[in-house]
Amino acid sequence: MALITIAKLHDIPLAQMVRMKFESEEIPVHLGSEGFATLLGVQSSYSAIRVQVPEVYETRARRLYSELMQLLEQDE
Repeated sequence: MALITIAKLHDIPLAQMVRMKFESEEIPVHLGSEGFATLLGVQSSYSAIRVQVPEVYETRARRLYSELMQLLEQDE
């Protein structure tokens, strides 16, 4: 099963929030390089966390990700 990258994030708490949102919508999700990012620290340009989902969930995941980012921008 191929994984599709929905986003590359440099913010570990944000990546975990996205993961929780996807899981609450029953979308399987994998945070690629999460351990590596933690090891290097979030300031490193090499520490992007890849939010990945199986290909069959791509459209739904992209929509949810977009909605979540819009909601977070409104709260700023």
